[in-house]
Amino acid sequence: MQDIESWEDHCYFHERRDYAGLVAYCRDEVKRSPDNLYAAERLLQALVLNGDYGDAINVGATLEHRYPGVGMFANHILDALFALGKTVADFDWAEPPSIVRLGHGVSDDCYAFLRIKRKARSLHDLHSELWPHDYVAFTDLELLHYLQRDERFVVNGETPVNAEISVARKRKRTGG
Repeated sequence: MQDIESWEDHCYFHERRDYAGLVAYCRDEVKRSPDNLYAAERLLQALVLNGDYGDAINVGATLEHRYPGVGMFANHILDALFALGKTVADFDWAEPPSIVRLGHGVSDDCYAFLRIKRKARSLHDLHSELWPHDYVAFTDLELLHYLQRDERFVVNGETPVNAEISVARKRKRTGG
């Protein structure tokens, strides 16, 4: 029951964009359940949303070193670093995160994934299948536009929410 109430409380703060209130709520949640890694992750997210980037990096450093290889903290640490104009090299990682940047490697990964699929897939499907544990350094809209410019893909839909992507199939020639 408390998990449901906690979820509702988080929504309350998010809907009102009361990130300072969310930080206070999350700090209290971590204090009550110091071994709850999800509560710790929610605190990191709240700190980033509130613009407390330095605090997010400090809290994140403690968590990342205490739980190396638990990737849930890396994304928030990276968000804070990038918001401060820093790079991945500006943090002492126990285990460096994997960062995916938009480029030929991304479109090649999408092509390899989609070419064996019969039906078109959403951007959400691409993210969850190709980069589930990586920091994705581009938006869904940037990915959508990138794939629209690549002749190997057919993109139906104009927004990241409704777009369906498939591989352009080569037509077989008939006759002789």
